[in-house]
Amino acid sequence: TAVQGSSSLCPSFSHDGGPPKAMAALRSLSRSFQRAAPLFSRYAPAASFSTAQFKVCINGGAGGIGQPLTMLMAMNESVKEVSVQDVSMAAVPPAGVAADLGHLEFPSKVVGYATDPKVPATEQLEACLTGCNLVLIPAGMPRKPGMTRDDLFNINADIAKGVVEACAKFCPEAVVGIIVNPVNSIVPAMAELYKKKGLDPLKIVGVTSLDIVRANKFVAEITGKSPADIEVPVIGGHAGVTIMPVFSQDPISATIS
Repeated sequence: TAVQGSSSLCPSFSHDGGPPKAMAALRSLSRSFQRAAPLFSRYAPAASFSTAQFKVCINGGAGGIGQPLTMLMAMNESVKEVSVQDVSMAAVPPAGVAADLGHLEFPSKVVGYATDPKVPATEQLEACLTGCNLVLIPAGMPRKPGMTRDDLFNINADIAKGVVEACAKFCPEAVVGIIVNPVNSIVPAMAELYKKKGLDPLKIVGVTSLDIVRANKFVAEITGKSPADIEVPVIGGHAGVTIMPVFSQDPISATIS
């Protein structure tokens, strides 16, 4: 499920119309913060140390995607522990990310793990992965100018393979969410790896909520509606023509001619 927010959270203030428009904008802003308040309250609704039960690991958790993803997991009322793993030469140390996020007023315990990329993941991730229910992998290299998807696959497949092999060893029942590009190729390759090990290949999934978020936002811009009221299902893959938003299945996007 895509994480969405209201497009009116920070309305623009205009001098046209004077005080009435300004007051209307202030009221809109106030209502928006009231709707968002539960997310930033001292504790999420019903969250407690007794109800939190899941362990989640973010591999690549100190990166640009990994840090906010780790924060979202640490703020989830069902999560009791979050493992933040990244390479030892990461610009931001995993231990630093864990220390900061561990102070959030939520039940989750956040622990950092720095690993050496020269040493096999299966030899370093036992404590990090043992007991995990969900493993999210935003690790890997971004696609650079001039790089083909084959080039990207050759680099990132090795990174994903190391983590997935460690998952197969230390948390074989966990769901493994892959955010490593090219997702269309990495996911089936890792599913085959699980199948060869006698594990359930359906535990390997691709995380492509970005496509849903984009579809919702594009529809909101066209229709003038709030993205929070739009939920366009997206099927297919995560590259070019394989991404297929099904606009007919959302009441708002279905009005676009």
